Amino acid sequence: MNYKRILASALALCLAMPITTVIPAENISALSLVDSEVQHFTDNFVYKIRGDYIEITAGMTNIEGDIEIPAEIDGVPVKVIGEHGLAGLQKVTSIILPDTITTIGKQAFAYNTALEKINIPENVRIIPDEAFMNCMSLGNIIMPYDLNSIGVRAFYGCRKITEIKLPASVQSLGEMAFADCQGLAKINIPSRINKLEKAVFGNCFALESLALPENVTFISKDALPLKIKNLIIKSPECELEDGLYMNITKDCVITAPPESTAQKFAETYGLGYKVYEEQDVLVPGDVNLDWKFNIADVVMMQNYLLGNGSLNEWQLGDMNNDGTLDVFDYILMLEELRRSPEYNPPYMPENPDPFFLEYIAKNLTADMKSAEVEGAEADEEFIIGQTDFALNIFKREVQDDTNTLVSPYSIMQALAMTANGANGTTKEEMENVLEMPMDRLNKYLYTQRISQHSDENSKLNTANSIWAQEGVNVNKDFLQTNVDYYNADFYVAPFDDTTVTDINNWVNEKTDKMIPEILDAIPDAARMYLINAVAFDAKWEVEFDKYATREATFTTYDNQQQKAQFMSTSNGGEFISDDHAVGFYKYYADRKYAFAALMPEDMSLSEYISGLTAEGLNETLTNHQFKSFDLSMPKFSYDFDTLLNGTLIDMGMPTAFSEYADFHSMIEDIDTCISRIIHKTHIDVDEGGTKAAAVTVVEATECCIRERLLMDKPFVYFIIDTETNIPVFMGTLSSIPE
Repeated sequence: MNYKRILASALALCLAMPITTVIPAENISALSLVDSEVQHFTDNFVYKIRGDYIEITAGMTNIEGDIEIPAEIDGVPVKVIGEHGLAGLQKVTSIILPDTITTIGKQAFAYNTALEKINIPENVRIIPDEAFMNCMSLGNIIMPYDLNSIGVRAFYGCRKITEIKLPASVQSLGEMAFADCQGLAKINIPSRINKLEKAVFGNCFALESLALPENVTFISKDALPLKIKNLIIKSPECELEDGLYMNITKDCVITAPPESTAQKFAETYGLGYKVYEEQDVLVPGDVNLDWKFNIADVVMMQNYLLGNGSLNEWQLGDMNNDGTLDVFDYILMLEELRRSPEYNPPYMPENPDPFFLEYIAKNLTADMKSAEVEGAEADEEFIIGQTDFALNIFKREVQDDTNTLVSPYSIMQALAMTANGANGTTKEEMENVLEMPMDRLNKYLYTQRISQHSDENSKLNTANSIWAQEGVNVNKDFLQTNVDYYNADFYVAPFDDTTVTDINNWVNEKTDKMIPEILDAIPDAARMYLINAVAFDAKWEVEFDKYATREATFTTYDNQQQKAQFMSTSNGGEFISDDHAVGFYKYYADRKYAFAALMPEDMSLSEYISGLTAEGLNETLTNHQFKSFDLSMPKFSYDFDTLLNGTLIDMGMPTAFSEYADFHSMIEDIDTCISRIIHKTHIDVDEGGTKAAAVTVVEATECCIRERLLMDKPFVYFIIDTETNIPVFMGTLSSIPE
């Protein structure tokens, strides 16, 4: 008998007893009789500090409900749930373990009869003997992806577990590991298992089918569930222990290779027999029906969810067995794929974890290619329309006392993606603002995007993404259009703090770290984000001479004198001018992009900009001419951000921001409107070239539906003087006069 443990448990249960002088405190420490070590007591559990880690040694039996074990206590990580550590907590319904846990002791959670939910941290490699024995209320749990073994009676008596997915890394199942799991109806046997131990599935009455991999070469006489009806055995040499026939029913059909030990067993004891073929094993997730589950199935499922193609066997894609195929099935397929030892994830960080994923959000288009679509080359209509859109935005954002920077190119793409989900008046207004019907604009913007020049000296990179809240019913045609024309990634996310982090990380990456973040929180009503990011980085064709940079005076908008660092070059570029301004047109390397500047001579900057037209500006920028002149201009770098709601409403698309918005071609079953359009930019101009970035975020939220007040019962009414709110008349309506 373990007298030390009995004494330790007694001490944990008798904290109020005057063993020594007790000092009231949040955490009480006292000498224990166990190994002469110090035990530390909290409201929920007892622990020991074992050098550089903490072990949970006992739970307080009076606690109930949910408990959470911290990742560390006073800077020391909690790594071990000791033997019997959290056992016998008969009123606890949920236990949350930190990711720091690496070891679980024998009977660590045994006899927690009310326990319904617990997580097993990913660093746990062994589930030891009787770890969850008689946790009779415990539901399905997710096994760590690198689990090695499951001990004797590990889940004995867990009667509410209906399904267990064992990772491919599991090598052994102990005797009675799942015995008396009476609700267990589905379990897989990993390929590394070579033996079914004694009573491993004893009294698993709901388990009627079992497929054993080729490595299983021995089945104990009472290993199988009594009511098994279908037993698939791949190994021709698999030995069935004498007496096994007594523990399975006569209507059991054994599927095995011809001339195998299992065939002879079936013939000897009068059991049904079938010749084993690969197709006898239907693999969950095998939607292309090639008798194995791999990345090809995931890609096929992606295409199907996006409305592009069909499945060879849709039932195998219903991973959560709810009778429908949706994003949640896809996410479960991804999780299953991560468990495969052959999995090679698309993103690999430094010191890679083989099961690393970049985002918590799930990218449903990560492995997809856009369908071939028809583009349209830029013509005068498109060029003037885009310039007009740019000026309309710019004129409404410019203020004389502010350094302004907008990217019409970024705004256009974010709005165009959104407009692909609009209908009726909402769509008409957006198309008017965007200067063109969407069926044509998509083609122009597609060609513009894929024609962008990018190399080491001069690049313009564009990225688009759509982020939908988990459970939102996104229209497949809307999604397909934006994948095809805008190469948009589509993410499904929980829309909590992790999604804020994911979106900001995406923006930071796609803007070459020039714009680190765009969101600080996600409103409760938010259902979707449509995001465009642009990063520009180019060297001058002819750089400014660094030795010639000097301090000089810049006259501000209000005629103040300001010192600045001016860059200079004798190769100023090409000259441009109009009736009110002069300036220059200077190429970047490869001449795919250029910098143009116009300085008004007889009016303020805002007055000059307000008078610009699309045709006039295009003509000015087109008619640059070579002229020898020395150029000096200040170096500058700044950030700018703005909310475009008012600007776009003023330009003619108010409905999109109202409760009358119609975006049902984007989100099918929720009344959605635009709540915010956030635009953020950065620019850095120096002697070597220019770096600039822009992000545009369209936030779509569930609209506040206009309430209806139905006055269909007796009411009192007033006619009042609004100056004083004094009633002039007062009355009631109790019935409708005839």
